[in-house]
Amino acid sequence: MALLAESIRAEAVTALRHAVTDAAGGAGLAGDALEDFVLAVHELVTNVVRHGGGSGRLRLRRHGALLTCEISDDGPGLGDVRVALPAPNEVGHRGLWLAQQLTDGLEIRDDGRGTTAWVSARLPAPATHPR
Repeated sequence: MALLAESIRAEAVTALRHAVTDAAGGAGLAGDALEDFVLAVHELVTNVVRHGGGSGRLRLRRHGALLTCEISDDGPGLGDVRVALPAPNEVGHRGLWLAQQLTDGLEIRDDGRGTTAWVSARLPAPATHPR
């Protein structure tokens, strides 16, 4: 089920972060899990703005108990990138690593016509109330 589909533009990054927070929260993420997921998505969105040609697309979907956010751009691609924590003295370059650490999954595809990244989070089981 599609929950959110938006364009990524530098001037709308903050509004997009709020929209992701609202949609992911409405899907059932809460507390730290919600904050972590939103931060991971935000890192990927800012990568699009900084490194992916400045604009792209975001699609947030729910597949049963899994929430997935797809972030894509038409930029030059990542080339040979490793998702690893950089050296402590290296400035920046932590966005992909953070996205991987803060979610239940990160997948990246670079096809020469842009980059698409997916992050996912498992939604909590609905609470059952004893009768």
